[in-house]
Parts: sequence; C-alpha cells; structure tokens
Amino acid sequence: MNLTLSPPRAAQQARSRKEEVKAISRLALPIMLSQLSVAAAGFIDTMMAGHFSSNALAGAAVGSSLCFPFIIALSGVMMAVTPITAQFTGAGRVEEAGRVARQALWVALFFAGLLFVGIRYVDPLLVLMNTTEEVVPIVKGYLEGISYGFPAIACYFVLKSYVEGIGRTQPQMVISLATVPFNYVANDILIYGKFGMPALGGAGCGWASGLTFWFFFLMMLLYAAGSSACRDGKIFSEFNLPSVAGIRELLKLGLPIGGTIFMECSIFACITLFLGVLGPVVVGGHQIALNYSGLVFSIPLSIGMALTIRSGHAIGAADLEGARFSCFTGCLMAMAVSLFTLSFTLIFAESIVAIYTKDPEVSAVAVSLLTFGALYQFSDAIMATSQGALRGYKDATVTFILTFTAYWVITLPLGYTLSMTDLLVPAMGARGFWLSLIAGLSISGVFLGLRLNQVSKRGVADVATLVGCDVQGEGPRQKAA
Repeated sequence: MNLTLSPPRAAQQARSRKEEVKAISRLALPIMLSQLSVAAAGFIDTMMAGHFSSNALAGAAVGSSLCFPFIIALSGVMMAVTPITAQFTGAGRVEEAGRVARQALWVALFFAGLLFVGIRYVDPLLVLMNTTEEVVPIVKGYLEGISYGFPAIACYFVLKSYVEGIGRTQPQMVISLATVPFNYVANDILIYGKFGMPALGGAGCGWASGLTFWFFFLMMLLYAAGSSACRDGKIFSEFNLPSVAGIRELLKLGLPIGGTIFMECSIFACITLFLGVLGPVVVGGHQIALNYSGLVFSIPLSIGMALTIRSGHAIGAADLEGARFSCFTGCLMAMAVSLFTLSFTLIFAESIVAIYTKDPEVSAVAVSLLTFGALYQFSDAIMATSQGALRGYKDATVTFILTFTAYWVITLPLGYTLSMTDLLVPAMGARGFWLSLIAGLSISGVFLGLRLNQVSKRGVADVATLVGCDVQGEGPRQKAA
C-alpha cells in the first residue's frame, strides 16, 4: 500500500495542521500567562515574608507546604468540569454543562469545608516536623488566615473550569494578571501593618492569600454571571440540590485527576525533604533547579490543558478524527518547544542560575542539576500533553495508575537508592533524584503516549454515551473503557 501523500492532500493537511496549531495556541497562551501570574504571586509571598524576618519566612513556607498540596489537589478534582463541559458544548447541550457546574459547586464547598476544619488540627504534624517554638504560632496564624479563603478558591476552580470548557481561557489570564498587584498590596498591609492594621508578619501572608482567593472568585463570578458566552449555560438561572448521580460522575473523573496532580506535587516535596540531610547548599541548588523547571513546565502543561478543551469539543461534536488530530498536533507542538527549551537550558545554565544566586557553591549544584532537568523536559512535554488530551476523553483512571507507578514505584525508590545509598553506585546526592526523575518521567511519557494513541484510535460507537453524564439523576452513561 502506498502511504505517500499526493501534493494536494499533503498541502491540505499542512494547512489543517497550521490552523490547529493556531487554535491550540489561542487557548494555551492565556493559560500559560495565568500560571506565570500565580507563580509571581507565590514569589511575592516568599520575598515579602523573607524581608520581614527569617522566622516569618519559615512560618509562611511551612504553612504553604501544609495546605497548598491539598488546594492543588482540589483544583484537580474540579478540573473534571472542563472536559465534561467541553463535550456538552461541542454537542450543543450547553444547558447541561450549566447543571454540571452547579453540582460541582456543591462538591467544591464540601471539600473546602473538610479542608477548613482539617487545617486546624496540624499540631501533630508540626511536632513531627520539629518546627521551632518561635515558628509554630506563625504557621498556625498563616493557616487560619488562608483557611477563610478556601470556599472562595474552591468555587473559583469550578467557574474557571466551566469557562475553560466552553472555550474561553482569556478571562483567567486577565484575572490572574490583576491578582498580582492585589496580592502585593494585601501582603504589604497585613505583613508590615500599614493603614492602622497590626503587623502580622508571616501570618499576614496567609491572611493576604485568603483575601486573594476571594478576589479570584469574585472576579470570575462577575465574568460568569455577565458574559454572553456563559449565558447560554444558564449556570445561575436555576437552583439544583445535590444529585448523587451527578456528584458520583464528577468524582469518578475528578478524583483520579486530583490524585494525579497531588502525587506530582507531593513527590517533589518528598525529594526536598530527603535532601534536607545533605545541607543547605544542596537544598538551595535543588530549589533553584526545581523552580526553573516548574516555569518551563508551564508551557507543555498549558498546551495539555488546551488539548482538554479542543478534544472535548471535538468529541462532543462527534468528530473523533478531529479530536485525535488535535491531540497529536498538540503533542508535537510541545515536543518541538521542549527541544528549544532543552537546548536553551543546557547552553545558558550558568546564566539562568546567576539570576537566582551569587553563591558559588549553590550555583555549582544548581547548574549540575539543571543539566538533568533539561534532559527530562522532552519526556515532561509528552507526559503533560498526553494527560491533558486524555482528560478530554474523560480517561483519568489509567493516567492516575501510570503516574503513581512513575513517581512512587519508580522515581522515589530509585532516587533514594541512587542518592542516599551505595547499593547500586556510590551515593550521588541530589543528582541521583534528578536522574530518577528522568527515568520515571520518560517511562510515564511513553506509556501515557501509548494510552492516548489507544484511546483516540478506539473510537466511540455512540457519541451520546461518551458525552452523557446526567447530573440530574440518571447517572453515568459512559461506556467503560
């Protein structure tokens, strides 16, 4: 069989690929800018608390490490709204997408309530962490302040995912950009005690974050309530009590997504904890390499989130070939970008590290780790885009299993063995963990890519069964994978 494309067909596919790249970029760029804005807000928190005192910085750091993994996991659970909404939107069933969002708001408030209560019982954890007496009240003040923002950020995640699902990513970008100066002013007032307010130090950082969460929510609420793009979904024109079937369907998809994100977040915290015994120089170099890698990761992550929307819309419209085309176009985009970022990192590693620190010992560690970080960027690109594309197909359970295997069965045990023991090779220190990340992420990227190929090729006999999740009580109608 001759698989060579004729010139007219090749030109047509090239034009289609170019149009698809533009469509994915229009969705991905605002998402990436919003993520960078959130990262900037975190940088502001760290900087301002550090300028107040070392104890304030330590208290804010411990407080954020205790609560943000759970907040990020909550955002993952609420991500289930995006593919469900995208599929309904693609099928022209936008009012059903509004009902999904209303059910998700109940779920968000429930989990926010659990987190609000649970965060007040952290004393045993602080004892296990050997937190100094001077820092403990700062941590508890930080957690109390940020906890009042949990309901707001949980509901924001729902509305953001709904707005994403209908194909609008610019609002979150605008809101995130506006949040940076708001967060700075709130920190300035509450940490340093301006305009008659008491100086709360590191605890003020938590209260400022709580206020910032409410700013996020109110801004997105104004958009969702007033935007013509959201009006067809009638998200606020009706009231629905919690539906067991609807909530079950949301959690069936959302819990694996949230679990995957939680594992990705917590694995790096565990690595940092293990490396703590190697001293501040190693930890400092590791943190620099980790921070830079996180910034670079925002690119494939944003493309993956755009693929959730593009594939969801195509599936809802019964265009399964279009969904597959979108997914693999996005994966190719991310792989191409990763080759550029990989090369950039290897060539300019010393200049990149110089932005973070002038300490020669820390710089040497960071530069060596950035070399390893560069090598897993290609695998990271495949993994992130495959995850996002699979979410568009509402395929999350297998992703959860594969990610768990990559991080907790391969990466962490292998990293500990290479870094902290002489079982395989002489102990490698931080480099051992970064080498294990290359192995784990590469394996995860390969298997997720194969899973995406399998799911996208399988097709769906009845598109209605793929799209349908009845949030009013009929229960899930999606066929088992």
